[in-house]
Amino acid sequence: MNPPLFHLGQAVVCTNDDFTLLLVQNPVIQTPKRGPIYTVRGLYATHRGYGVTLAEINNAEVAPGFPEANFHEDRFAAVPPVEEVSLAELLEETVLA
Repeated sequence: MNPPLFHLGQAVVCTNDDFTLLLVQNPVIQTPKRGPIYTVRGLYATHRGYGVTLAEINNAEVAPGFPEANFHEDRFAAVPPVEEVSLAELLEETVLA
């Protein structure tokens, strides 16, 4: 099996938030939505790759006696790192331009 696409603590965004089948099976499951940034809380090897749980969503109590619902890693994309920019440097570049 290939290594997981993400690591614990990594920022990700949901690229496919169509969880219709999952919600039919259990309508109280919280699912990620497109737009917000999430943090990978857990990685789980499955028969089809890796599933992730997210720090911002907790489904541990949704189905007692079963593992917490996780979401296939293919539904997510990594958030690129944001460069730290000094406001003073940014203003200096703007004034010089």
